[in-house]
Amino acid sequence: MDELPAGFRLVARPGAPAADDLPPGFRVAAPPAPAAQPSVAVDVAKALPTGAVKGAIGLAGLPGDVQEMSNSLFDRAALGIGHMVMDATGYGPQAGTPERDEFDRLYLGIGSGGGLPTTKDVRRSVEKATGPLYEPKTVPGQYAQTVGEFAPGALVGSGGVVRRAAETIIPAVASETAGQATKGTAAEPFARLAGGVAGNVGVATAAARADAPARAIAAATRGTTEADLAAARALGETAQRVGVPLAGAEAIQGATGNATKLGDLQRAVEGSLDGGAILSQAYAQRPQQMRNAVDDALAALGPQSTTPSTIGPRAAQTAEAAIDDLRQSINQSTRADYAAAGTHRLDPADFEPLARDPAFRETLRQLRADPVLGPTYRDLPDSSIAVIDAVTKGMRDRGVALGNRANPGFSSETAGLYSGGAVEARAIARDPARGGSQAYDDALIAQAQARRQNLEPLEQGPLGQLAQAGDTAAATQAVLPARPLVGGEAELADAVTRLRARDPDLTNELIRQRLADQYDVSATRLVGGEAQGGGARFAKDIAGTEQQARSLDAVLEATGGPAVRQPIADVLDVFRATGTRKPQGSPTDFNQQIREAVGEMPLTAQALTALRTGGASLLTQAGDGARRVWFGRNNATLAEILTAPDSVGRIGTILQRGTATPFADAALRQALQSRGADL
Repeated sequence: MDELPAGFRLVARPGAPAADDLPPGFRVAAPPAPAAQPSVAVDVAKALPTGAVKGAIGLAGLPGDVQEMSNSLFDRAALGIGHMVMDATGYGPQAGTPERDEFDRLYLGIGSGGGLPTTKDVRRSVEKATGPLYEPKTVPGQYAQTVGEFAPGALVGSGGVVRRAAETIIPAVASETAGQATKGTAAEPFARLAGGVAGNVGVATAAARADAPARAIAAATRGTTEADLAAARALGETAQRVGVPLAGAEAIQGATGNATKLGDLQRAVEGSLDGGAILSQAYAQRPQQMRNAVDDALAALGPQSTTPSTIGPRAAQTAEAAIDDLRQSINQSTRADYAAAGTHRLDPADFEPLARDPAFRETLRQLRADPVLGPTYRDLPDSSIAVIDAVTKGMRDRGVALGNRANPGFSSETAGLYSGGAVEARAIARDPARGGSQAYDDALIAQAQARRQNLEPLEQGPLGQLAQAGDTAAATQAVLPARPLVGGEAELADAVTRLRARDPDLTNELIRQRLADQYDVSATRLVGGEAQGGGARFAKDIAGTEQQARSLDAVLEATGGPAVRQPIADVLDVFRATGTRKPQGSPTDFNQQIREAVGEMPLTAQALTALRTGGASLLTQAGDGARRVWFGRNNATLAEILTAPDSVGRIGTILQRGTATPFADAALRQALQSRGADL
């Protein structure tokens, strides 16, 4: 037989007759047609979902695999104990014998059993329904299948779609690349595992490095509770409502009493070029926002007076009228007793000591000659209680006038005679044993008690001070003093209530003027521009002490109740939170940033420097530039978080996900990804 053409071969075919010069029972087989090369796109399209199915199978069989591994360890431990017993007692198959080998094979074959399906069990069940799982024919298909196998890892950790895709694809590509490099060798399984671990660690490291702003916030708010965040969110919502948006740091610091380090973090961000530019824009609007908020809150008291200078004098007159009302009320309550006692006459012998007193005689003469008072007492004798009462009042007034050094007729000695004579004359008139009247004594006691309990507190308290106020500034300080007496909020509220009973509009104007004047002083413009801290200063000046706050609440409640008090209270709460913003420190670091930014060398200068340094300067410049870029980027990110309308919510989200670490997530992902890759 001649030599067969290339690709042809003899194949046995029993019973085949001889053909040509071929031996019996053989035939010539033509070479097989070359297999069609699969389409890469089709292969990838089939391999990717197949890999995902394998990953799901591995995830479903994980509990059974763990159980099987645990049972296997238990079985081998039990078998070892059995070996020791057999060797020690001589019973049973001995070591090194075929019987011992058969015993071990049978025992491990039976095993301790398990109840959960393993990965192999799940795959067999799946393939019974679907047929054998597709195996990729091309290298891209093999990569696609590995990506699918690693898909269960996307269930671990936080982040969006892009981050989860990266955490799946990067370890899968690293694992498959290592597997392709060692394909067909004993090292392939270990290389695939090492590639997956390296990919997961790399992704975790990148995630940790890229999340520097979140790490800074988490570190600055360590120990912050959900209750703290809820209070901060409520404060932030109030700030939005009154028109003075708070930075997240201000809201949390205000709600927690400066219990975090967010204030320091914000100060550092404000000291950077990139972050400071964002925060500066937000804070540039704050002075006008605060002024608008104060105007809106004070609108509950009514419009601003266009003639503020007249408020004080009007309030003084109204306060004096309120005090006079009380005086008249006291006099009215004792008038019956005075009337009953007025007609009582002292006997000549009892009246004789009064008649001998020069001060009494002179005052009696003036009373009789007075064109106004004289007719009132014309029909009453000098010894009547009514006349004696009127004379003693005149003596007392005369004593006060003569005791005043500013009086041209000042004489302390004469003043003493008038005052002392008045006391003695009244003592005789009210003592029945000396000829006086018990009814007169009762009237004086009742009137003194009413004055002490009711009139004097008004005259000496805020209402009396208001009655004596000479201008609007003094009047506003009387009802809402800058330095109130501890425990004096009830007196202030009473004064406002009495004032409102006579003129509600005047009272509202007075309180509004006090608050508006204080804000104008507290928010004084600075040399460098508007005072961004004016609101916090106003809150300190008007309600900075505990007593100031109680007095303000009491006055506002008496003025208009919650409708007046609450808007101002909300503004003050927000203003206090703005005060948690820390002032800028030394500008040294900021100046250094500016020098680095404006001192950047042009490309030509960098090239020349690189030639002189053998290229070393390029590495240094690249590193410095990268650090500056990331420093600016991270500060800008922090500034955007702090100034966002939902800043507190974003900070809360960072804290919630801060409990899980990227590396712990990477380890768990690797465990899940390995299940699919093992199929």
